[in-house]
Amino acid sequence: MTREAPCQYVPGGKTKRVLYVGSGLDCFESLVSDMERVPGAERMQAEHYPVFRYGGAEIEWVPVWDTVGATGALRSAYVNLLVIDLRWSENFDARLGEIRGLLKELDHSEDVEQRYGFHRIVVLMSGPNSDRIDQLIVELGSVGVRHVLRQEFSPHAPAWSSDISFAERALRHAAELTQSRKIGKTAICASGGGITGIYFEMGVFKCLDDCLMNCSVNDFDMLFGISAGAVVTSMLSVGYTIDEVMAAVAGVPGGRMQPLSFSLLRLSHINYQGLRWRLMSATKTGLHAFWETLRGRGRDTADSLFLEYTSLVGAPFHSAKFELMLREVLGGSGSKDDFRALPVELYIGASDQDARHHVLFGAEGYDHVPISKAVRASLSVNPAFSSVPIDGRYYEDGAITRTSNFGEAIKRGATLIFTMDPFVPYVSKFPGVAHRRGVLYNIDQDIRTISFTRFERARNAVLREHPEVSSYTFLPSNTLRRLLSTNPMDHRPYLEIWRGAYLSSLQRIDQLCHRLRGDLAEHGIQLDTTTAEVIADQLRTAATPKFEDFFVDRKVEIKKRPFMTRSELGSLPETAEVDRKL
Repeated sequence: MTREAPCQYVPGGKTKRVLYVGSGLDCFESLVSDMERVPGAERMQAEHYPVFRYGGAEIEWVPVWDTVGATGALRSAYVNLLVIDLRWSENFDARLGEIRGLLKELDHSEDVEQRYGFHRIVVLMSGPNSDRIDQLIVELGSVGVRHVLRQEFSPHAPAWSSDISFAERALRHAAELTQSRKIGKTAICASGGGITGIYFEMGVFKCLDDCLMNCSVNDFDMLFGISAGAVVTSMLSVGYTIDEVMAAVAGVPGGRMQPLSFSLLRLSHINYQGLRWRLMSATKTGLHAFWETLRGRGRDTADSLFLEYTSLVGAPFHSAKFELMLREVLGGSGSKDDFRALPVELYIGASDQDARHHVLFGAEGYDHVPISKAVRASLSVNPAFSSVPIDGRYYEDGAITRTSNFGEAIKRGATLIFTMDPFVPYVSKFPGVAHRRGVLYNIDQDIRTISFTRFERARNAVLREHPEVSSYTFLPSNTLRRLLSTNPMDHRPYLEIWRGAYLSSLQRIDQLCHRLRGDLAEHGIQLDTTTAEVIADQLRTAATPKFEDFFVDRKVEIKKRPFMTRSELGSLPETAEVDRKL
């Protein structure tokens, strides 16, 4: 038997794949032979590996004989269930050491999203020493293995033998575990990162959209946005395609959006009201200091004046212009600028400036706030923008209190999550690079490091707690990070950022393609990177990227989709689900 999985296996189809890690061919064939005699089990005709129909499930059993073959298979093929046969054999101790090594390797993967979920591992056990087997079961449970099938040991039977009752238990567990996987909602969580972060997320969305065959990024059940991510997800939530959003930024006709500009160098962005209030406060403080000096209290007054004047330095800009721009964009789609009318669930994260906690606009109790105002609050980062008053509270950038809302997505039933985080630090290959840069660069890099470290720790902890959730994170390549870090508020290099985001996203998809294709298929979504690969080749060969480079053969065909409200979407019959996505 070969170790490679059959190429005709289709993830998400009726047939589920079980990877069997055993000690040899005799042991596997004995188990398969007993499965054939299980009442209600039917062995189906298959070209490569045994396939059984049992309990409403079709299960393909793919054997490998060592841990090297197991890790190789898990890194190259989609596996619904991993069955480890650790029943007693003459080389039991050596096998036990190999299995411990396998579990350790799977558990301590540097990339947590490549970790195989231990909730989908079944271990078959038997042995002459009952106490030792009990200890091993406890050991397996401590590392997260949830399923152990124990076979009664018989010293008179061959080491590799099985029996019908045990084979039935193994077959039943495989059927139940491969069929009972909870398929919940799909979600996209877009984090903050300034104006350059907005561009990065557009590039990621474009790559994903080109790779999804029977749906688009607009069809995900939930969209979560913080700061930069709030801007992009809000426009997608009403039905604009990512092609239309990018065309509006590039000033290319053909979409339904007016040209968008994220330039801050406009008089309309200046916080005149805040400057006037602080100027009046400064004048009052100065006059008071002058009067106190005349009264002979100048020294104390000088200290007081210095300390008070530090609070008179405020944010030079306000984000009202962005709110107005977004309100016009949403209005162009026929939307009411209302979370409750959207065809998908949209949640915008912001920070309560005084309470110092995260608020989710669009959630219960916060869904009455206009979307445009919620996005304005979410992107208002100090010291650039002043805070935004809403219902008597003041809100600022959502990234202050939370990097991503993927945890909220899980709470709301998501089992497939795409996360985008452009706000990550640049990692220098040579020591001293940051040391030689200025204070502003190092402040930016320190904040990025704190934010990303917080995100990684939270994500890793949540995914271990919820191994049933499939998560995929898209980060900028290290080369692109250098451009993103130059000036997060630079609105000019959108084409170069789009290119870097597209290429790094496709690289991530290719890296995890076997798992991603399977997880998407479980949710009824098809993945095909053919179009994206063609566009990627165009982007790599372009000396300076242009808008047309993001379309096959450089022929600009901007995708559009009908605008739809939540009430209109709910009125469609269930049989129209495919049409909704197409």
